[in-house]
Amino acid sequence: MIGRFARPSRLRQVLTLKEFYTTSLGGLLILISYISSKTGAYAYLPEVTAIAAVVLLGGPIVWGALQGLWARQSNVDELVSLAIVASVAVGEYLSAAVVAFIMVLGSLLEKATSLRAHSAIQALVKLKPEQAVILRGDSEVTVPVNQVSPGDLVLIRSGERVPVDGTVVRGEASLNQSSLTGESMPVDKKQGEQVYSGTLLYSGMLVIRAEKTGEASSLGRLIKMVREAESIRAPILRTADRYARYFTPLIIGLSLAVYLFTGETYRAITVLIVGCPCAFILAAPTAITAALGSAARRGVLIKGGALLEELGRVDAVAFDKTGTITTGSPVVIEVAALNDYHQTQVLALAASAEKYSEHPLARAIVKAARDSGIDVREPERFHTIAGRGIEAQVGGSVVFVGSSDDKDDTSSAGTCLVVTLDGQPIGRLLIEDEVRKSAPAAVSDLNNLGIRKAVLLTGDNWRTAAKAAEAVGIKDFRASMLPEQKLLFIREVQQQGYKLAMVGDGINDAPSLAAADIGIAMGAMGTEVAIEASDIALMSDDLDRIPFALRLGRATLNTINFNIAFAVAFNLLAAVVSGMGHLTPIMGAMVHNLGSLFVVGNSARLLGKKV
Repeated sequence: MIGRFARPSRLRQVLTLKEFYTTSLGGLLILISYISSKTGAYAYLPEVTAIAAVVLLGGPIVWGALQGLWARQSNVDELVSLAIVASVAVGEYLSAAVVAFIMVLGSLLEKATSLRAHSAIQALVKLKPEQAVILRGDSEVTVPVNQVSPGDLVLIRSGERVPVDGTVVRGEASLNQSSLTGESMPVDKKQGEQVYSGTLLYSGMLVIRAEKTGEASSLGRLIKMVREAESIRAPILRTADRYARYFTPLIIGLSLAVYLFTGETYRAITVLIVGCPCAFILAAPTAITAALGSAARRGVLIKGGALLEELGRVDAVAFDKTGTITTGSPVVIEVAALNDYHQTQVLALAASAEKYSEHPLARAIVKAARDSGIDVREPERFHTIAGRGIEAQVGGSVVFVGSSDDKDDTSSAGTCLVVTLDGQPIGRLLIEDEVRKSAPAAVSDLNNLGIRKAVLLTGDNWRTAAKAAEAVGIKDFRASMLPEQKLLFIREVQQQGYKLAMVGDGINDAPSLAAADIGIAMGAMGTEVAIEASDIALMSDDLDRIPFALRLGRATLNTINFNIAFAVAFNLLAAVVSGMGHLTPIMGAMVHNLGSLFVVGNSARLLGKKV
């Protein structure tokens, strides 16, 4: 029966050949029985064909009910089985066959509808390439993907999917990463940048060095995570199952009462049919399955249905700063020239001195110069001065870039570096961590959702924290916080009665992510810690996925509650109408399946709903 497919993890391929031909054959037998009963041409043909249809279609239903009773588990098949057996007992073979046929057909239609929710998840598996081209010397060798090892050089051409996670060592290309990150626009990749398995190469050619393969790759982890999510049952789902068990004895009792008061077997049989709590059982799992599929399609990985419930109740959000609100990559935002030097000269000398430094600030300076079209010269020599900066010889002169002993300027929230030429100050560079472009809109969206508390937590100084908070529209912030202090703050907020979501980069924020009611990790494609420490992982660094996730959680709760209310009202109303004699067993079977399909269809709306 429909109730047998209530658990998302048990959904199988819809309309296999065996199911299709069995249902078709049963329908054909019913049609022959009906026509022959009207013509009277063959005396026993109507009964024989009807009984054959009952055995073919109703047999598995009755067998499922017996298995449930043997295992001492309540099974919704029991009600329909009683209805079928009772119909056969009073000689209504055709009615029994039609009831079984409609129930089986309804089950197939329900599976077809539910599989729509699973299509987004199943599509992830199809993204895995079967083969990869690896370079061995001057030769190209095609091997199964599971034979690619870390360190292998993998060649990907236009139109092919990236088979493993790796770093580009040669070539440039445009990749479609929407299957993993939800990004709508292609992303350009060049030497030194990361690419991820399952993404599609639009144009160009890449040679990458394999780093993560199989289940360790981004796509592998995504598939594993979604499968695990399906196996975790939400509290509201378990509650629905528990209450559903009381329906069977209730409906059986109601059916007996109808028979005792009316003496009509058909009324009692119809009550058994319409009373099956299939719609009730489907209320929660179909909504959760659809929501998980919708989230996965948009690059939001939720580890279980229980977390969808928690998401729906979140009313406070705490953000880490570096790598979350900001990109984690410093940028030069201001170049100030001194002593008659020009800004271009200052930036050119600073970038030349820092050209071979691996420090993040040095990379920011070099990038700023190259982005401005400035020629970065080769330094004759350079060395690092511990705790101060770097000193290099450029064009015969000594250039120093680093911190200054001058403490007068304290107005900046970023890092201020002084640039000197042969000991003479020629300029200053102001470097800050860049705020994500999506952050202000995401924070505004959260406020519109009615989030009661939004707070920024950072280990940076007060001035830096204040500037970042102001830039994104967060009024409350905490600065100079160690990881354990963030953890204590989260627990304090929870004790105040808030349902808190923590958003972090999944590395130094792991304790906070684990302690929060909902831990949301940014950029999970490249961070294994994020997958392990968080409840939800965003496959891209786009913060607008957070309001989407909260809306999805609320929409899921609303959908489940509506489904349950509808299912209870529908079943009770159908039972009453059946007891009054207004429905035949065949009509009852049709009405019963309409209720179940309505619930499944309502849940499926979560897949396309713009929450």
